[in-house]
This record gives sequence, C-alpha cells and structure tokens, in this order.
Amino acid sequence: MNKQRKNTFVQKGILIVLVGVIALVLAGCGTSDTTSNASGETKEEIIVAAVQDYPPFEYKEDGKLTGFDVELVEAIADKANLSVKWKTMKFDGIIPALQANQVDAAVSAIGIREDRLEVVHFSDPYFESGLSLITLKDSAVEEEADLEGKTIVAKQGTSSLKLANELAEKYNAKVTKLQDDATMYMELENGNADAVINDYPSVAYKINQDGGDSKLRLVGDKYPSEDYGIAISKGSEELVDKINTGLQELKDSGEFDELYSKYFAE
Repeated sequence: MNKQRKNTFVQKGILIVLVGVIALVLAGCGTSDTTSNASGETKEEIIVAAVQDYPPFEYKEDGKLTGFDVELVEAIADKANLSVKWKTMKFDGIIPALQANQVDAAVSAIGIREDRLEVVHFSDPYFESGLSLITLKDSAVEEEADLEGKTIVAKQGTSSLKLANELAEKYNAKVTKLQDDATMYMELENGNADAVINDYPSVAYKINQDGGDSKLRLVGDKYPSEDYGIAISKGSEELVDKINTGLQELKDSGEFDELYSKYFAE
C-alpha cells in the first residue's frame, strides 16, 4: 500500500468514527416529544404547567396531582392523541414559563385577559368564574364599604389582585400580595388581614369542605371575572386546534358535564 492510499484509508476510518460519535452525542442530547402506549400507538408529549394547591382545580391527593383542571386536560389529551407531562410551579411563574417555551401549555384557573393574550394563546373558554370577598364569620366587614382603612389579601399575578388594588384605592385600604391560598387564609385567621379576595369556585369549595368548622363567610355578591382557558405558548397554533377540538368533543359527548358535576355539584 503506497503512502497516498494509506492516508486515504486512515482519513476514511477517522471520518466513520467521527460520524458515529456525533450520532451518539445527538442521540444523548435530544429529548423525545413522543411516547408509545402498550399497543404501540405513538402520542405527542406536551409539558403542562399547573399549581398544586388550588382545590378543586388543582391539588395533590396521595402525592398525585389531580383536580378539575387536571382531569379536564388529561381527558382532552386523550381525545387529541396527546400525552401529558405535568410541571408544578407558582401561579405567577406560569406565563413567563410559557413565554420562555419551558412548557407547552398551562392550566390553573387562568383567566383569559387581553394582556395575557398578547403573550400567549388561549383555548376556547371552559369555565365561567367570578371573584368573591371573604372574611371571618365574626368580622365587622359586612359589605364592601366596610373595607375602609382595612387590609385585603390577594394572590400574586391574579385577577383577584387587580380587584383588590381597585378596592384598596377606592376605600383607602392596604393590599398584601401572597403566593398561595393556604397562606392567604392563614393571614386572615391570624388577624393580619381583614379580608381575602379569591375566585368564587375555590372559596365555595373550601367553605363546603370545612363544613361546620369553617371560619370563613362570603361578603356580598360575586364580582364578574374572566372566563378560564388553557394557556398555550405563542406560535403553537396546531396545539391550540388540537386542544379546542378535544374540548369540544368532551362537551358534545356529555363527558365535560359529568366532570363538572363531579367537582361543582350544587
């Protein structure tokens, strides 16, 4: 073998090795966006963000995330041939996570608002909500006007906080921003706040679950609020269509009403 042929042979060998190494590296670095079930059917996997402490919409039971929103998304995914991987986080981190494409979608009683529509997509509405003013049973707060000079608690990044700020300005009150429901109610029960503003379904669920032991009561009528939708990263129009189609199928089949009754029976 002459020197030129020998060099060519060596170069080819090195090239083959390099191609193999690159293939292995790419295989190791890539993340699969599909999963297969027992029958071999392939499903697209989506990462969905949610809070874990907002019953009846999201909460942990025996260490597993569940609730109305969770069951709804999983039912929609089943209709749309999708597989869901859940990622729990604080509510005010959800929209930034969608903007950064860290998650594909999010569900946590998220109101469809104009400012949010500028940075994320939303599915069709799936829940009509409202906001409630809550205080302790023995509180002197009997109506909205009694908030004069008082302290109102609301959750960071929510429509409840927007209403709390409006009422605070109207009645010269103070607003405390907190991250989760449990801490808000604790602030009220410890005497560090006079009222809480939160979504009506969540409040009604808590009072009903606590039964005779509940220390809370509602003040006045519900305030109107935005409809809830499933938030989806910008540019994911195909996923929006799949989710809307799955949601409509659930409504047409009556499965949506069954799920709603499970969590929100009168």
